[in-house]
Amino acid sequence: MKMRRFLERVWLERAYAPRLDPILYPFVPCVGLYLFMSGLRQVLSGAGILALYRPPVPTLVIGNITVGGTGKTPLVIWIVRALVARGVRVGVVSRGYGGRRKGPVEVPVEGPAQDYGDEPVMIARRTGVPVVIARQRPLAAQWLCRNRPIDFIVSDDGLQHPRLVRDVEWVVVDGERGWGNGWPLPAGPLRDSVRQLGRVDAVFVKQPVRWEIPGIRFRLVPQDALRLDGLRHKPIRAFAGQHVHALAGISRPESFFDFLTQEGLLVERHPLGDHEPLPWAQIQRWANESPVLMTEKDAVKYPPKAGAEQVWYVPVDAVPQDAEEDHLVDTLIRLVQEG
Repeated sequence: MKMRRFLERVWLERAYAPRLDPILYPFVPCVGLYLFMSGLRQVLSGAGILALYRPPVPTLVIGNITVGGTGKTPLVIWIVRALVARGVRVGVVSRGYGGRRKGPVEVPVEGPAQDYGDEPVMIARRTGVPVVIARQRPLAAQWLCRNRPIDFIVSDDGLQHPRLVRDVEWVVVDGERGWGNGWPLPAGPLRDSVRQLGRVDAVFVKQPVRWEIPGIRFRLVPQDALRLDGLRHKPIRAFAGQHVHALAGISRPESFFDFLTQEGLLVERHPLGDHEPLPWAQIQRWANESPVLMTEKDAVKYPPKAGAEQVWYVPVDAVPQDAEEDHLVDTLIRLVQEG
C-alpha cells in the first residue's frame, strides 16, 4: 500500500509538466511487457479465443484509463439512480476490490466492506439496486442475469477487460491530474492509451479542470454530514470554527481536507492510502477529543457502533452538466426499449 501511494505521487506530481522522474527509470523495461500483455488480451478477445459473455440486457461499462481516483464511483451511483427514477431495473457488477469474497455473490446493503469491498458496499447502500461482485466481471453479470430481474447492467470499472461484452463505454478523467507523467504502467499511471478515448461513447472530465480534455464536465458536490449511524445530519458549516479530526482513504485525501478547511473547520489531517482501513479504536480515541469527519468511502468500513456520536461522514454526489444529463439518460433508455 505504501509503495502504491509513493508511485502514484511520483506518477501524478508531474501532471502540469509531464516528464519521467529518474526514480522511475528502472520501471521503463516493464512498460513494453505491460503493453504487450494488454494488447494480447485485446487480440485474443477479438479473435474469440478468450471466452466472452454477452449479457441479455444492455450493458454500460464506466471506467478510466489511469490509476487512482477520478470520481468514477459517484458517477456510477448517479447514472444508476437516474435510470431507476425512470423505471429501469438496474443491476451493478464490480470486481469487489479490497474485499475477501471472490464471488460471484450479491453484496448485502449492510455487508462489511472487508468482505465485499468499500465501493460495492457504497453503491449498494446509495442505490438500493442489486450489486454483484466477482473477480471476473462476466461471472458477476451472468449471476446477476440468472438470479435477478433486470433491464440494464452497469459495470463499475472493467474498461480494460473486454471479456464482458458491452454496448456503451464511458471513461472518467480527473481534470486536474490528467494523464500524469504520460507514461503507461508501471512507469506512469496510464492503464490504456489516450488514443482509446476516440472509441468510447462518452468522456467525463471531473472539475476543476487544468488539462484541455474534451468531454462532459461534472462536479462532485459534497452533501450534509451524516452521523455514522445515519440518524442525524447537519451542514458542514455547522462544524465551522471547531477542531476536527479528518481522515480520508481515497486517492487524493488532500481534496477532502482542503474542502473542510475552506468551510471554516480547523482540520487535523489523517491521510490514508486508497481503500486503506484504520482501526476503530484509533477513531474512537479521536472522537473522545473532537468530532471525526471522514469520506463516505471510509465510512462503509465501519458499521454503526456505540459511542460513535462524534463520528460523521460526508457523501458527495456527481453532478454532470445540465445540458448533457437528460441526453445521456435518454440514450440508455432507448437501448432498453430497443432490447
